[in-house]
Amino acid sequence: MTLDLSNLTQLASKFNVSSASANGSSPGSLQSVSISSDGTLSFNYSNGTSVAAYSIALGNVASQDSLTSVNGDAFEANADSGPIYVGSANSGTFGSIKSSSLENSTVDLATELTEMIEAQSAYEANSKVFQTGANILDVLNGLKP
Repeated sequence: MTLDLSNLTQLASKFNVSSASANGSSPGSLQSVSISSDGTLSFNYSNGTSVAAYSIALGNVASQDSLTSVNGDAFEANADSGPIYVGSANSGTFGSIKSSSLENSTVDLATELTEMIEAQSAYEANSKVFQTGANILDVLNGLKP
């Protein structure tokens, strides 16, 4: 805010402002948050102003295939993957940020379903082997010498 007092005078009369101007924005409330493709997070207000608040950093390693998988879809750098290089989106080898987009699943449903059916069939076969073994033992125990 800039305050210019050069137009004020002191006379033997009531106080009077001869000229006034505003160089700010009217009051506003937070309406939304947006993220641009370069990773800038901005707060958007009801009075039309937008304030860039943060810059989202991206990381890159020399060998993405050597990262260590941790819980969920997260990965951790190790000696084989190399150090993490941090930078801004849309610069160097870093990609861009796709705001308000949904990533497709990394799971192949057909493969997962097939593997589940195979596991279930193997379990059923193993349980029948144990049941057959128990039946044979019952028959052997039932034989009289």
